[in-house]
Amino acid sequence: MSDLKKVKICLAGNPNCGKSSLFNNITGLRQHVGNYPGVTVEKKDAFITRGGYEINIVDLPGIYGLAASSEDEVVARNVLVEEKPELVIDVVDSSNLERNLYLYAQLSELKIPVVVAMNMTDILDNKGKKIDYKKLEEKYNIVAVPIAASKNKGTKELLDTVIDVLNGKKEIPSVSVDYGKDIEAEKDIISKMIMEDSSLTMKYPVSWLAVELIKKDSYAMEKIKPSVEYFKLKEQAEKSNAKILSLFNENIESVFADKIYDWIRVVVNDVLFDAKAAKKDISEAIDKIVLNKFWSIPIFLCVMFVIFWFTFTCSEPVVGWFEAAIEWLSDFASNVIPEGMFQSLIVDGIIEGVGGVLGFFPLIIFMFFAIAFFEDTGYMARAVFIMDRVMRKFGMHGKSFASLLIATNGCAVPAMMSTRTIDNPKDRITTLLVTPFMICGAKLPIFALFIAAFFSNSSTQATLTMFAFYLISVCLALFSGFVFKKTLFKGDPGYFVMELPPYRVPTLKSLLLKMWERGWMYIKKAGTIILLVSILIWAGLTFPQVDEDKLAETGLGEDEIAAVQMEQSYIGKLGNFIEPVIKPIGFDGKMGIALIAGFAAKEVVVSTLGTIYSMGETDTEDDEAVNSLAEKIAGDPDWSPLRSISFLMFCLIYVPCIVATTVFYREAGSRMKWLLILFIWTTCLGYTLSFIVYQCGRLLGF
Repeated sequence: MSDLKKVKICLAGNPNCGKSSLFNNITGLRQHVGNYPGVTVEKKDAFITRGGYEINIVDLPGIYGLAASSEDEVVARNVLVEEKPELVIDVVDSSNLERNLYLYAQLSELKIPVVVAMNMTDILDNKGKKIDYKKLEEKYNIVAVPIAASKNKGTKELLDTVIDVLNGKKEIPSVSVDYGKDIEAEKDIISKMIMEDSSLTMKYPVSWLAVELIKKDSYAMEKIKPSVEYFKLKEQAEKSNAKILSLFNENIESVFADKIYDWIRVVVNDVLFDAKAAKKDISEAIDKIVLNKFWSIPIFLCVMFVIFWFTFTCSEPVVGWFEAAIEWLSDFASNVIPEGMFQSLIVDGIIEGVGGVLGFFPLIIFMFFAIAFFEDTGYMARAVFIMDRVMRKFGMHGKSFASLLIATNGCAVPAMMSTRTIDNPKDRITTLLVTPFMICGAKLPIFALFIAAFFSNSSTQATLTMFAFYLISVCLALFSGFVFKKTLFKGDPGYFVMELPPYRVPTLKSLLLKMWERGWMYIKKAGTIILLVSILIWAGLTFPQVDEDKLAETGLGEDEIAAVQMEQSYIGKLGNFIEPVIKPIGFDGKMGIALIAGFAAKEVVVSTLGTIYSMGETDTEDDEAVNSLAEKIAGDPDWSPLRSISFLMFCLIYVPCIVATTVFYREAGSRMKWLLILFIWTTCLGYTLSFIVYQCGRLLGF
């Protein structure tokens, strides 16, 4: 039995303060990613052992305060108030001390020991400033440890301080913000009333609860309902709220925020001092170019082009190795497993189906690596700021583009969840409706497959093709947003304010961790949803079975028999049924089946085609053996560069996968109206543009 003491520590901090880097430094690959119960906010936690403790470290969402105005803030507050961690590490950007200490002031109200991880001290040093840590602790009771998370400096010292606090070797005295005599008087009245009910004092910090009741916070009001003092507290809270409003004549939240910032300014002016002449601010110098009114958009486009160039150029040999490995595995299974239905299931259904998707795994992780690089440098935050100007012309703003960027960086699901940060409901629904147009990680294998088949004479051609489709996806999102704003959501978009982080040199460890996190999600999907659908597709192509012996007696060869089996199978019949509808946009039955299967997950489009071609339906134009799925498609006379462009256009636009659709429905307020608009708009727009591409291409002789 373990003698380790179990404790919970929460990691809190503002967005872009380096909290994730510190979490990665502390936990490495031991972290677990999930969701908080009842909500879709991502939860990261990990277990480490140190100093005789088994520590559960929980990485809270990045927040600016505990006002609970967003889902992230609600989750953070609930964890801190209800789960009562033994300690909080507040990650503070020391180069922006005044803004970051606001969260610390609110955390201190919870009476949980707080150790400040004073991050980005290297940037503060470049500004020629220093912090007097001794005065900070002795005069203001703030225990702070200087760190540089991006360089993994100070992590050991921070953890040593945490262990000393847990052991009682280091005491963290209580920190209280002085709200001034008028507010403090009202706070004291309510505090005394709270202390009369032990059921409240045992559950909630008195000081925090008193402040929240004065604000008439709905969460605090709900928590005091079971109290015997409920009606007295409610009445007094209303009196105190009214009195403070009459005294200060402004919003109650603003009153408290002003008092906190008054306290912060006193602290900062006392402990922050000039140590030497400031070095030239590199971030400011770079931003003069990157954020320039004329150069910002071209630079952004160049960055995206570089991401795609790096993805296709550097992943090409590795993709070849993966395809060769999958082909070897297929041949090995064919030789080892006796010929029959089980062999067909393993080889044609599972290996060729799932393998068709896994073959592009290197391309996926190379793209994630490239995006993570620009994220960690601080450029992607600026891309959001840059695109705010563009988005406003189409009725949206920078927060909308942030969601689109998240979709490009991985998946439409977290992108849709991120729209919760958009305050204006109309802007939020608009962003939800346009997010599916982006080329997410699930769509990338489809584009990679057809680019490899028809547009890969050079890495430059492949990059330009992918880049062109990325621009099309952005233009479609902007066009759709414009249409929705002119019809469904008339009015100006809300305001957009963001804080730009300083430029940093990314660490290889951080990049590899991000690449692995996102890549592992791709592998997990291949081993679950894609595997299941691949088996279902195989079954649909296998049954009902034709009598191969009778067909062979008529003189039909293996390819002809396979074609008859395909024609008579359940999936073949479904394909024939839908073919007349999709023929005008250049698709046949097997393409239609792949698109229907893609509703389960977009990668399934590739695995479905892999299974179809593995079961021998295609009749290639040359007699040479073809190995990869891209080679099989390139050799199939039913395909052409024009058909592939039309197919990619439809894949780009048509209805998102079932998981994304479910999340959309929930995030849009569970209203069927918006779900129908999503289905109708994406399907009609996809069909219309594919029709225009295919029919115009035919008229032009392609």
